Amino acid sequence: MSIRIRRLSLVLGLSLALVSAIPASAQEQAEEAPAPVLLTDPFLQMPTEDAVSVVWFTEFEGSGHTLTWGENLDQTAVATTMQMSRLAEDRNSFVGEQTQAGQVYGGYTPRPVWRHEAIATGLEADVRVPYFVTSVDENGAEVVSETFTLQPLPSPGQPLQILLTSDNQLMPMTPANMQRVIDFMGEGEIDAVFMAGDLQNIPDRASEWFDDNRGRAFFPALQGNSATALERTFATDELTFTSTTTYTGGPVIQHAPLFPAVGNHEVMGRFFTGQGIGEQYNDPQPRAVAEARYETVAEIINPENDPAIREQWIINNSWNTITYEEIFTLPDEGPGRETYYAMEYGDVYLISLFSTRIWRTPDLSSRGKYTEAGRDLNNPHNWGYGDFIFEDISEGSEQYNWLVEQLNSEAFQNARIKVVLLHQGAHGLGDNANPVMAHPQQIIDRDETGAITAVRYEYPIEEDIVWRDVMPLLEDAGVHLMHQGHSHLWYRFETEGGIDILETSNVGNTYGCYLPGYRERGNATTPASDPRFNADNYVVAGDPHGLEPILPSIEAPLSYENGDPLPCIDSNNLTVFSIMETETGTVRSYYFDTRDPQSEIVLFDEFNLLDDAE
Repeated sequence: MSIRIRRLSLVLGLSLALVSAIPASAQEQAEEAPAPVLLTDPFLQMPTEDAVSVVWFTEFEGSGHTLTWGENLDQTAVATTMQMSRLAEDRNSFVGEQTQAGQVYGGYTPRPVWRHEAIATGLEADVRVPYFVTSVDENGAEVVSETFTLQPLPSPGQPLQILLTSDNQLMPMTPANMQRVIDFMGEGEIDAVFMAGDLQNIPDRASEWFDDNRGRAFFPALQGNSATALERTFATDELTFTSTTTYTGGPVIQHAPLFPAVGNHEVMGRFFTGQGIGEQYNDPQPRAVAEARYETVAEIINPENDPAIREQWIINNSWNTITYEEIFTLPDEGPGRETYYAMEYGDVYLISLFSTRIWRTPDLSSRGKYTEAGRDLNNPHNWGYGDFIFEDISEGSEQYNWLVEQLNSEAFQNARIKVVLLHQGAHGLGDNANPVMAHPQQIIDRDETGAITAVRYEYPIEEDIVWRDVMPLLEDAGVHLMHQGHSHLWYRFETEGGIDILETSNVGNTYGCYLPGYRERGNATTPASDPRFNADNYVVAGDPHGLEPILPSIEAPLSYENGDPLPCIDSNNLTVFSIMETETGTVRSYYFDTRDPQSEIVLFDEFNLLDDAE
């Protein structure tokens, strides 16, 4: 049972006493100033054996940001405060009164947001205690959160219920999904969240994290503070109903630490404030390209050869995860800092990988997956370099070597449940499973005069670095579960080496499930039908590497036209979530039909991760 106690009566009483003691002019000023609010509820990060971090955000720097916790709420810690460095709004933000492009924000506008973090210490494993946070603004006005619960790292053997989800990405069904998770599980009953990337849509747009006025922002959905109206039509054999239901999301991460993986929507492109935030997001280039370009301007911009100036220039001219890393507190001991990490959580050893790339259009006339735009053939500054991989994970790379260390560690080998979390894997049924995770091979076509006629990119299927290099490592190490995202689907596989693969990211805006006799991929059919490309690299239906999907073990919610059950969920009406229960090693998946708010939450699939091991 959760604790949600408002302490506002005490706060209001103290505030009234203070107001009566100040001069009238100051009192009038205090009355005119809007009451401060927290931009988010507090949420949990980075638990240790006897402590856990609590993080929250405000739009004022203020002072006296504190955390209060304990069985009797008698312990207090002062928070560390920092201003976020890259958050902004632009003409495409849905924030405040702006509901159409350019109504309020004409261009790139930095938005001041402050992050506060305090650590609750002296905690006992497997014991939840209440907590709340307090912030004081520049006028001395105080705002206090509701009271939630926290605990440190769970002890080995402690039964846990872990939410598996992904790809919230500002989707309208996300608040419904999170609300129903809490309706079903109960507040404070989820022990952790493993999220396989794409937390929002554009990471430097502040409103997408905090207060998108369509009710879809990341934190409100996961904290029960959304207000998203879904209009749905639901037909029975006799009647057709149309209903509008407002969903609030669910208070999840106030009680449970969040462990994300980096998706493509956590990565920003080249930083130039003269562009809109979306234009920056869509304009990354490989770091190697920026490094080579730096050498041509180094003497001008960095005559003293300051390594910090060099690094910042390269970051600004390639891609970055600055906002993601500033928002979250995650293990950072490895070379990837917080972008890939590992930790023990009760009986689970979790490895979160940085396995993703830029998404570009398959249109062959544009800067996209397969080609550069015709107008830019002689202007490499504007090239996109295809669907390039942000952080290499192929054999011999820094991330690969780090992964080998984790798999060889005593903690991993002794873990009862071994989980790998990543955004894009080697196997999948979605449109985004093509092209495979191969480094794009650039081909420059020229005419008889030597003039460039096309810049193209091939993705050889045998060069899929996750399939070729990473999956054999994970199978040999005995990984039980690979939880992935990217395609807004539900499906699962089992590899020959015994890894269960699950994508459970259906929170709306599905990109389709592609199976023979059902659908063919648009991402694949374009190059497969162009004689300049090797059609064998682009699989139009099914898993690119030939794995057969597993039918849901209890009931298949969807079917082919002939009535045969589908092994996937690619619906914009059904929203899906999965719960991993560590006591039994069972993963259960549930769906809810948003067309009928009165419908039940239905268990449709379950499988056991430990059947072969125990």
